[in-house]
Amino acid sequence: MTSLSPTETPPAADWRVYVLCAQWCGVCRDYQAFVTEQQVRAEQAWVWVDIEEHSDVLGDLDVENFPTLLVTQGHTLRFLGTVLPQPEVGLRLVQSLVQGSHYAMPDVQDQTRILQGLRQLADQPS
Repeated sequence: MTSLSPTETPPAADWRVYVLCAQWCGVCRDYQAFVTEQQVRAEQAWVWVDIEEHSDVLGDLDVENFPTLLVTQGHTLRFLGTVLPQPEVGLRLVQSLVQGSHYAMPDVQDQTRILQGLRQLADQPS
């Protein structure tokens, strides 16, 4: 197993960007085209998650605004919050996280279970 020094960043494959949205939301439908593009182009794994279709995975996680990004590095939650529905905003956020930026994290009940469920969802064949 390779270990990283504190100044090194982990491989991009360890990063996942879960886009928490709802199909009924017009803003989300518009943002989905950007997410689909990132699934092909980005170094990080981008995963579209319909919060109503996958409410069992999200449990009591309260998504109040769209789009909400949940970003993980391996099994660690690095960001959870709403972003402006402009592609460059999401890209800058993810880039800043990969480069080492840290953001204050909300307290997420059942965080481990939610992250495991999202990971399983992302690993399912389409």
